[in-house]
Amino acid sequence: MFTAETGVECTRARKLPEDPNLSRIPRLPAAHRQPTAPVSASCPGAALKLRVLHIASGDGWGGAERVLCLLVQGTLAEGRAEVEALLLNEGQLAERLRGHGVRIRVIPEEQHSFCGLVWAVRRWIRHGRFDVIHTHRYKEVIIAVLALVPSLRRLIVTIHGLEPWSQLTCGRRLRVWGAIFLARLYGARFIGVSGELAHRLANRLGQASVFRIPNPMPLVPPCKFIDLRARFGWNPRQPVVGFLGRLEEVKGPDTFLDVAKRVTSGECFVFIGSGSMESHLVRRVQSEGLDRHVRFLGEVSNPIRYLRQLDVLAITSRHEGLPMVLLEAAACEVSVVAFDVGGIRDVFNGSRALRLVPPGNVAEFCAAIHDILADPDETRNEVRRWAEWVRSHFGLPSVISSYLAVYRGDLKAPC
Repeated sequence: MFTAETGVECTRARKLPEDPNLSRIPRLPAAHRQPTAPVSASCPGAALKLRVLHIASGDGWGGAERVLCLLVQGTLAEGRAEVEALLLNEGQLAERLRGHGVRIRVIPEEQHSFCGLVWAVRRWIRHGRFDVIHTHRYKEVIIAVLALVPSLRRLIVTIHGLEPWSQLTCGRRLRVWGAIFLARLYGARFIGVSGELAHRLANRLGQASVFRIPNPMPLVPPCKFIDLRARFGWNPRQPVVGFLGRLEEVKGPDTFLDVAKRVTSGECFVFIGSGSMESHLVRRVQSEGLDRHVRFLGEVSNPIRYLRQLDVLAITSRHEGLPMVLLEAAACEVSVVAFDVGGIRDVFNGSRALRLVPPGNVAEFCAAIHDILADPDETRNEVRRWAEWVRSHFGLPSVISSYLAVYRGDLKAPC
């Protein structure tokens, strides 16, 4: 129903379900937990149906973009909020959101100065009468804050990844933490996608402004099979170890190549993705004579079809938030060897399907791969049990309920 004074649509309030996603994994102190939705005084038993605007660059297709797409789909399916997206570039994110029937607005950043971009975003926010603005990258955080001032609309910032201070250059420290503190001054609420991230944010920003909500495990629909081994001329029975992600330093593709160089039991290795380190890695493979069993697939539109064919997914990152590729591996029932960094441990339940290795220990990483491949039947059983555990703890519905609780906890009902 609509109120005469505000014209805001109100729907009957429903008690938010208990969130099994967050209750079964280590959590932050009580101050971090999701607030309950406020109930209107003049609309008894009603709660606001929010208008939420996601702001994203849209120039890539990484973990943050995949999470955003899942959040938008899940929120629309849940039905308690209206969701739109404002993107700064055309790209795969825009195409996928349109394919799901999401209303999007693209403001091409290459056609605007920074000030012009801020002004265009400000006009769109005012035009759309949004209650909540949700950002996902540091550049968009700065743009959103400058576009919102001096309004009092709610700003939510999801931090998908944040390298430790020691891994940041001086320039990046200024950009990253400058954006975070600017948003904090505005009064933003922050979402850390892992326990490690949320604790670090809370130490700097205060517990009252930080919440922990994990990334959701995606559904993996059937897709056309493209034989990875046949593509590279490998034996159909050869085990394949894969790296899936951006070929950038933080993801550790150079370490993955070190692993490939040391493993000599007939395994094949494949890079799935692209990035600034690709040419350097290709030269290394050629100069070190690894091109027979190390190949580059490049960036692909649907990496899931290849992920399903891996015997082991290797995560050699120097830091992670809560990597979507890890949850996707669980959805595809693929075993994982990963350095124990960031929020990866949040998905560890003691199963041998996910092997955690001390950061940088290449010898132990290789040993873990050998251990998994030594007993494929037992590994398959372990992976199935681990995948079921991940589904029960990182399901999309509970993640959406947690985000809606944070959205509505920030909003004062005008009716």
